[in-house]
Amino acid sequence: MELFRYPLTLAWLAAAFAALIVFRFKAEDRRLETARRLLGPAFERLAAGPAAALRRLRGLLYVAALGLLALAAAGPQWGVELSPVTDLKGNVVIVMDASLSMGARDLKPDRLSNARLLLGAIARKFADYRIGVVAFAGEAYIQCPLTTDQDAISYFASGLKPGMLPAQGTDFSEAIETTLGMLSRYGGQKVMVLITDGEDHSAGLDTALKAAVEQNLKIFTIGIGSPDGELVPMTDSAGNTLEYKKDKSGKTVVSRMDEAALMKIASLTGAAYLRYTDPDSAAEAVRAAVGALDLEKSKGKGRSNFKNRYQWPLALALTLLLIELMIMEKGFRFKRPDFGLPRLKGRGAAALLLLAAAASLQAAGPGADARKGSSAYGKKDWPGAIEYYSRAIQKAPADKRLNFNIGDAYYRSEDYAKAGEFFDQASASPKVAARAHYNRGNALFKSGDLAGAIAGYRKALSLDPGDENAKFNLQKALEQKQKNSCSNPGEKKNEDKKEQDKKKQGGQDKKEDKAGGEKDNQEKEKQKEQEKKKAEARERSRQILEMMKEKEKAAARDPEAIKQASMQKGKPQPQDRLEGW
Repeated sequence: MELFRYPLTLAWLAAAFAALIVFRFKAEDRRLETARRLLGPAFERLAAGPAAALRRLRGLLYVAALGLLALAAAGPQWGVELSPVTDLKGNVVIVMDASLSMGARDLKPDRLSNARLLLGAIARKFADYRIGVVAFAGEAYIQCPLTTDQDAISYFASGLKPGMLPAQGTDFSEAIETTLGMLSRYGGQKVMVLITDGEDHSAGLDTALKAAVEQNLKIFTIGIGSPDGELVPMTDSAGNTLEYKKDKSGKTVVSRMDEAALMKIASLTGAAYLRYTDPDSAAEAVRAAVGALDLEKSKGKGRSNFKNRYQWPLALALTLLLIELMIMEKGFRFKRPDFGLPRLKGRGAAALLLLAAAASLQAAGPGADARKGSSAYGKKDWPGAIEYYSRAIQKAPADKRLNFNIGDAYYRSEDYAKAGEFFDQASASPKVAARAHYNRGNALFKSGDLAGAIAGYRKALSLDPGDENAKFNLQKALEQKQKNSCSNPGEKKNEDKKEQDKKKQGGQDKKEDKAGGEKDNQEKEKQKEQEKKKAEARERSRQILEMMKEKEKAAARDPEAIKQASMQKGKPQPQDRLEGW
C-alpha cells in the first residue's frame, strides 16, 4: 500500500513549500534588519512586546495551513473499503491453460503471452460481471476468486507462466470441476471461458461435461495456437531456451491445436468456439456471445480500494486559517507582517484549492499508464508494454511519443507490420519524426520491403543528416537491393539466350567475312568477363543470405548474445522508447 495516492504531486508541492519557507525567513530577516536600523534602541522593546508575539503566531498558523493543504492534495490514504457494485449481470470464470505446450512460439512471442493479453481484454469487456481466474495443467488451481476488482484480476493474470503448476499435462475435466466448485454458491447465469491450445489428456472429460450441463454452465472455448503445431521449448529462469520437450521415447514433441475437442465442449454446453486472432476482436466476440444469454442480475460488494483520507488535513488547514483570521480581527492595530507569502483569503483560497485538485487529476492521467508500459518494456515484457501504451494512447491520442513506444514494443516482439504502422503515425510529430522514419525503415527491412526501407532511411537522413545509423542501414539496403537484382534468374535466362543468338550470328558472319569473326571474338571475351563478375556477385549474395540465416537461428536461441554481437560489428540497433512522463 502507498501512503499517498499521488506521490508525484506530493513531491512537487513539498519542493514548492520548502522554497516558500526559505523565502519567508529571508524576507523576515530583511524586515527586522531594516526596523533595527530605523528604530535603534526602541526596536528591542517593540520586538519583545505582545504584538510581535501575535505576529509570529499568525505567521506560524498561516505556514502550517499551507503545508496541510499540500498534504491533502497528495491524497493520503490508509485502510481498505469495499465499494458497492450493483446490477451485476452474471458470473464469468476465465480458465487459462498454463501447461508447457503454451510456451510454443507459433504466436509471437508465445501462446501464453497472447493468452494473458486476451484475459485482460475479456476482463475489461466484462466490467459489469463478477470475474474469477483459474489456471490449470494436470491439475487446476484458483488464481483469483470471483470479484469485480480489475486491478486484482490483472495482478494475478500477470503471474501466469508456462509450466508454473506442479502437475503437468492438460486436464480439461479438472478445470471444469474447479470452475463448478467456484460457482456453486452463486446464483444466476454461470459462464466459463476456456483459453487453451486444445490438447486434452484427461479421461474424465465426458463426466465433467455432464455435470456442467446439469448445472447449466456455459463453456465458451478459445483455441490459441496453430493446427500445424510447433516445438515446445524448455527454458531456464531467465527465459533462455535450453532444449525442446521430448516424450518418453526421446522424440521431440510437436504441440498442435486440437479444435475438434474444443468444438465438442462448446456445443455440448450450449456455447460457442472461437479461434484466437487478436485480443480485442476475440474479447468482443465473447462479449457478444455471452450478452445473448439470459443473465440474472445480482447485487453485492466487490471492488476493494484504499480509503482516501484527504478530509483530515484539509479540515485542519481550514481550522488554522480561521484561527489566524480571528486573531487578526481582535482589534490589534499592528499591521500584519509580510512573510513573503500570498494571503489565503477569499478568492485566493479557492484558487489554491482548485490548483491542488488539478494537480491531483493530472497525476492520474495517461502518464501513469505510459510509465507502467516503460517498466514492462524494461523487463522485456513486450505484450505488457503494448497493453499499457495502448491504454495511454486512448487517453492522449495526440502524444506521438506513445505511438513511437508501442511501435518499438511491436518491433521487439517481431510484429514488423504493426511496428511500421505505429512508426508511421509517430512520424507526424516533428520532435520524433527522424527516429520514427529510421525505425520504420528497420521494420520494413525486416519484413522484406527494401524499397520502403530505403525511403524510410532517406527521410530520416533528410531530417537528421548526422545520423550515422541511418547512413549505415541505407547503404546495406541499397547493396541488398542491387544483389537481389543481380541474382534474378529470369534476367540470366534472357542473357543466355542473347549470348546464343550472338554466337549463332557470329557463326554466320564468319562464313561471310573473316574480319567480322575477329570482332565477334572480342565481344565474346567481354561477355565472358561480365558473366564472371555476375557469378561473383551472386556468390557474395548467397554468402550474405547464409550469414543472415545463421543469425536468425542463433537469435532464437540467445537473442541477447546476438544483440551484443551486432553492436560489436557496428550494426545499429533500432531507436529505443521515449521517456518523459
